[in-house]
Amino acid sequence: LNLMKSLQSKGYIRITFSWQHHYCYLTPEGIEYLRGYLALPAEIVPATHKKAPSRPEGRDREDEKFAGGEGKPAFRGGGDREYRSREGGFGRGGGM
Repeated sequence: LNLMKSLQSKGYIRITFSWQHHYCYLTPEGIEYLRGYLALPAEIVPATHKKAPSRPEGRDREDEKFAGGEGKPAFRGGGDREYRSREGGFGRGGGM
């Protein structure tokens, strides 16, 4: 923590305290300082500064939903309450 406070006093990082935890964020000056101190080339940047690859364009599911005539039902089974047995059971509507 003392190292981080030293870097904060030089303006290389920003420290935030929340819920008994210290969060440290590199500033652009801090990135340049570490790049020089560690002898890193300019191509190496923190992963949070890299641009995320965009998602590939996928098929549009809405167009293909009913393309083959009638679409698939959302659940197995064709009707309401087919998951219950025909004999009934205990409780309301049970066949005792």
